[in-house]
Amino acid sequence: MKLSLNWLRDYVDIDMSVQDLAQRLTMSGLEVEGITPIGQSLEKIKVAKILVIEDHPQADRLFICQVDMGNKQVPVVCGAPNLREGDLVPIAPPGTTLPNGMVIKESRIRGERSEGMLLAEDEMGLTNDHTGIMILPHDVEPGMELSSVMPLEDFAIDISLTPNRPDCASVFGIAREVAALTGQRVKMPSIEVRDVGPPITGLSSVTIHDPSGCPRYAAGMAQGIELKPSPFWMRYRLYHSGVRAINNIVDITNYVLLEMGQPLHAFDYDRLMENRIVVRRAEQGEAFTTLDGQSRTLSKDHLLICDGQRPVALAGIMGGLNSEIFEGSKNVLIESAYFDPVTIRKGSKALNLSTEASYRFERGIDPEGAKTALKRALMLISDLSGGTVNKGIIDVYPTPYQAPVIPLRIRMTNAFLGTSLSKERVSSYLKALEMDVRDLDEDSLQVVPPSFRVDLTREVDLMEEVARMEGYDRIPVTIPLIQPLEGDEDPALALGERLKGILTGLGFSEIITYSFISPDSADYLGVDEGSPLRSFVRLQNPLTIDQSVMRTSMIPGLLATIKENMDYGQTDLKLFEWGRIYIADASNDLPHERLFLAGIITGLFEPKTWNNMERPVDFYDIKGTLEVMFQSLSIKNITFEKVRKRVPGYEAEAACNVYLSGLSAGYLGQADADVLGRYDINTKNIYMFELDIKVLLDCLQKTIIKFEPFSKFPAVIRDLSIVVDQYLESVRISDIIKKNGKGLVDSITLFDMYQGGKIAPSQKAMSFRVCYRSKGSTLDGKEVNALHESIVMKILEETGGTLR
Repeated sequence: MKLSLNWLRDYVDIDMSVQDLAQRLTMSGLEVEGITPIGQSLEKIKVAKILVIEDHPQADRLFICQVDMGNKQVPVVCGAPNLREGDLVPIAPPGTTLPNGMVIKESRIRGERSEGMLLAEDEMGLTNDHTGIMILPHDVEPGMELSSVMPLEDFAIDISLTPNRPDCASVFGIAREVAALTGQRVKMPSIEVRDVGPPITGLSSVTIHDPSGCPRYAAGMAQGIELKPSPFWMRYRLYHSGVRAINNIVDITNYVLLEMGQPLHAFDYDRLMENRIVVRRAEQGEAFTTLDGQSRTLSKDHLLICDGQRPVALAGIMGGLNSEIFEGSKNVLIESAYFDPVTIRKGSKALNLSTEASYRFERGIDPEGAKTALKRALMLISDLSGGTVNKGIIDVYPTPYQAPVIPLRIRMTNAFLGTSLSKERVSSYLKALEMDVRDLDEDSLQVVPPSFRVDLTREVDLMEEVARMEGYDRIPVTIPLIQPLEGDEDPALALGERLKGILTGLGFSEIITYSFISPDSADYLGVDEGSPLRSFVRLQNPLTIDQSVMRTSMIPGLLATIKENMDYGQTDLKLFEWGRIYIADASNDLPHERLFLAGIITGLFEPKTWNNMERPVDFYDIKGTLEVMFQSLSIKNITFEKVRKRVPGYEAEAACNVYLSGLSAGYLGQADADVLGRYDINTKNIYMFELDIKVLLDCLQKTIIKFEPFSKFPAVIRDLSIVVDQYLESVRISDIIKKNGKGLVDSITLFDMYQGGKIAPSQKAMSFRVCYRSKGSTLDGKEVNALHESIVMKILEETGGTLR
């Protein structure tokens, strides 16, 4: 909610600084997000009177104006189209700095001297109007400071409202809060309607076919209006509230909405068939074109405002193109209604169409405020358009609002808040908020909230109001009593903390993505039909289609995060996420939940420096990440095996299964190029992994960590180089060496791999260094040679390789 401080001062006296006001509002639950100064650097701007206007001899679209500044007359070159002799206008003399940083200097424009600049409203930061020079009232004198003519120094206050406070979505609503907090009295806007036209009951009627969707509908009329721009004071307030000025009639409806929180809508009366209003539900599939020119397909969830033959507005959301106010409009019918919040919320979400009106209706406006706001609008229409207001209003209100009666216990309130407030103090707070408060007994009050506080229905709501009025900064801080959990700590939580520490130590950053994703994610990953990854749990009331199902894989969230970071120029990334996936179970209402750890890397492993060449990440970096992680957990029985069929999201030729003690624990590999293309990621250098935490926990529970003494005897090193098929994995040779090493193999290292040269294209050479060591004696060289030769022969026999 944005509003002008000077506008707020119309309804409540404020004798504190804007900063102190912001602090008081924030501590009462209305968080002030920003304060923007307005008109703070306009003290040098003066009032000038245009005496003579002459054509510029060297420019067709420029004029030379002789202006009276009170103490002297100066020439000013200007090209505004609305210049008239005798008008009073603002002028910036030489030396003035405008809000946009422009410094005004005496200069020559096309050869003619210009001593200053005549100003439009946008050049002073007052509105966005640049159609011409700002014209001032005729009761001001040349030479006067503009700041003495009108209150230019102001502040735009931006307040963040919680969904339960629709009563504060207006300037008058904020004024009520300020009055309650400061002990002031709120001043009502002026409402004096001169309804001298023919009675409205003889010109129109209102019929409600759906009283549950529209509990109240009020209408008023004005005839003989003149459509024209709104006065400066109204455009100024609309602009600094974030609303664009259109014309005086539409601006009045927007002004009253911002002022009183009651959405209004203006119909061209002469374009209403049969000149009447009918409120009904839309038919399934019914089409309607809204004010923005969009044709929308409706459902039975939508409420329509119709004339005698057709829809003319989407109730509580947006008006229709077929009844809007236009230049030829002379007679208007003003709608002021109360619509059911749930109906408007469903209709707005279904069309993905949110407006200032729907924002307020779907949260709940004051059901008793429709008539007051309507009269305020009719008064302004009479004043600003010259129209004649028709006598009376139509107010169809089948079931009047009944305020809830809420008992409040003082002892319970203090226990809940941790305070020791007296009954009298609590009562004074609630009365300041315009509630009807009566004594029930020594410890209880009976409270009836005002109609504009639709959020107050329970005792705990009143307790919150007491806390707000006391000030959240004055509520004592207490530490809640936390009972220790019985039993052992959840092993998954403990493992998660360990893994997060390991990965952050390896340079990874943890991310948290939404569990709600798009159903298209399965198509993006190329998931086969019938795969469990397509067994989505669907949300009943999703915010958007992109968050309408629960994730079955962690990969979409990682790739979306990579894409977002790359859009901001961050290309060197190491990310991981710890979270759950959800697989729907047709035989059970609840889905299968599985805890996963997933990670992703892209960009450079290390950048270029004076002593290092840059190196992009590769498959072995992501594989090494898992190896370090498993080593840190003392898990030893690890196998990486190339996948035999495509895994969704991974390149088939650059992915492998991860086995722990023979159980499949997940996958790692390079991201599929087609998948990256669907995410609009312009690099193929992305590698990722995903691990099933249940398998990892089972493996850890079976892992016994025990100390093994170091051997006291020296090692014997032997190397071997063998040429094998290019697709043979090194782990197979390592397994043969271990199996046939008779317990003397201490370690095996693959230190070289080579392809090309004299080696056939279908082959590769791998070189291993084998460390032999005995725990009981010093090894004999001949004994080691014989063992090594037997191992080499075994490798050649089982792999079909040859010695290099």
